[in-house]
Formats: sequence, C-alpha cells, structure tokens
Amino acid sequence: MLVICEDCAKKYNIDEAKIKGDRARFSCQECGHIIVVKKPVQKPVELQPAALDEVIGETTGTTEETEDRSSVDNVLEVKQTSESEGATGRKKVKKGKTASVSFYLIFALTIGFISIAAAFSYLYLKYIPQLMNEQIDLRTSAITTVFAGAIKQPLLVRNYLQVNKEAERVSKLPGVAYTAVVNKRGIVVAGFFSDLSRFDQVFSAQVKTEGFPLSVIEKNTIKKGALEQFARFTVGGQKIQDKVVILPETGGTVHVGIYISEVEQAIKTALLSPLSLSLMGGIFFGGLIIFLIIARSISKPLVELTDVVNRISLGELDLVIEPKGPREVQELAVAFERMRYSIKAAMIRLRKTS
Repeated sequence: MLVICEDCAKKYNIDEAKIKGDRARFSCQECGHIIVVKKPVQKPVELQPAALDEVIGETTGTTEETEDRSSVDNVLEVKQTSESEGATGRKKVKKGKTASVSFYLIFALTIGFISIAAAFSYLYLKYIPQLMNEQIDLRTSAITTVFAGAIKQPLLVRNYLQVNKEAERVSKLPGVAYTAVVNKRGIVVAGFFSDLSRFDQVFSAQVKTEGFPLSVIEKNTIKKGALEQFARFTVGGQKIQDKVVILPETGGTVHVGIYISEVEQAIKTALLSPLSLSLMGGIFFGGLIIFLIIARSISKPLVELTDVVNRISLGELDLVIEPKGPREVQELAVAFERMRYSIKAAMIRLRKTS
C-alpha cells in the first residue's frame, strides 16, 4: 500500500497486514507531518468530490516509483463517467425534480398571505356582526330618544296634529323605516313609513288602504316593568330593528324602525372600500416584489457558483471562485475555492513526483 505525505509528497510503502485495527498513525521522516493510514476495505470505495486527493493518491499508488500521469487521467475519467451515469445514490436525483429558491420564497409569501386573509376573515366574522349590532342599537336609541322627547308635550295635550308632524319628520331621516305613536288605549295616533316602494307590493297596498298596520306594533310589545325594548323582525320583505319606548306621563309608546340592511351595507362598504382593497393589494404586491428581489439575490450567486464548480469538476482547475451574494453563499464559495486550490496543489505534487 502506497501512502504519500500531504505536505512534502514523500512516498511510503506500508504493509497492510501490519495495520492493527481500522487505522494507523506515523510521522513523516522528512517534514514531521502526522499521517493517518486507513486500512482498506474490500468493498468498492465511492468517489466523493471532497475526497479527490485521497482517491487520486490511492488509485495512482503502486509499488513502483516511476508511475506516469495516465493513471490520474484514468481516475478523473472514471469519476466523470460515474457521475454522468448516476453511480452513487446522491447522483440519482434527476435535474429539475427539486424546486428553486424563488419557488420556496413565493410559496412562503403565498402561505403568509393566506394566513393573514384567514385571520382577517376570522376577526371579521367574530367582531363585525357585534359591531354592526352595536351601531344599529345606538342609532335606533338616538332617534327614538329624540322623537320621544319631541312628542311628549303634544301627546299630553292631545295635539295629534303636532304629533303627526313630528312623526313624519323623523320618518324622513336616513335609515329610518317607519315611526309610530300609540296612545294609552292602544290606538295608533301617528304612523309613517319613509318609503313604501322598498317594501313588497302586497304590504305597500295594505298600508295605503288600511293605514299603519297594528301587526307591526304587536311584533314588539313592551314587557311589564320595562321602559324600552328592542326587537328584530321582517316587515314587507325588509329586515327591521324596532325600538319601543314608553312615555310614563302619557301612558303611550313610541316605535321607531331602522333598516338593518342599510347599516350593515354602510359598515361593509367602509371595510371593503376601494381604499382598503387597494391597501391590501399594495401590501401583497409589495411583499411579492421584495421576495423576488431576495430570491434573485440568493439564486443568481448560487447558479453562478454551481456553473463554476461544474467546470472545475471537468478539469478547469485554474478557474478562480469569487465570493458573491449573501454571507452564507460567500462562505460556501470560499470553501469551494479552498477545495479547488487543494485539489490543484495535490495534482501538481503528483506530477512532480511521478
């Protein structure tokens, strides 16, 4: 077994039978370098790029001191053939089966955007209905309180003309479906719908013929001991929130109905406005551009490094690997450059000693 010192290239003939265990150590007589000799195994040794010096040394080693350079060329030829035919398990992966860095970054961006959209949808479904209900309650309460205060005195003196004027005025407010005033005997003394065309034809015809229907009042009758009460129901195809307030001095009640759909649509329009959608789209495309820039800054240096390393593996050992790209890619390039220099130096030593 021929062993060559890595520092001074001195050759030693070692008897494999005298090696006890898997390896042996001894110092070079010329330079003092510690040489580790591994006992060869019977199975074929796979050719690995990181161990090219050892492969070249073991393959070209013979018991003769006058060996020519053809054996080194044979080793390189065998190595290249094994790589092209997929001799090792590592080379069996076909080109194009693995996704690029850009794909992984874009995939991560897509997952992030989907997660944000899912979180936004969850918050929307959980809190927006509650927000809508609160806004509808506040709006109904505000209009009902103002209306009740305006008709309190006219109702006490039975000035029903003034009561009707106030009821008609309040019914014209935005979002109001109807207003109604009921005296202590349960008679509707004032009742107005804001726009009957928004209700179905059957209901509209009934109101025009019979006046304000008692069925609407009966859908939200105030409980005993309470001063006000909310109720939601459908009237003539429209979803309504009705609030009834009792007037203790008169014994009568005031009803105000609000279109639920208008308040819901107003909140949805604010949340899904062109400005909100543009902001979300800008965030997505901005993130996409940033990810593409990052992907290019990583993938381009890796592609160039792969090309140079492939050319070196085919025998162009004079190529210099220049570190480019992010820090990790530069460290990889520096490691390949050290390997290239070591391979070239080892081959030069073999040529000198052959």
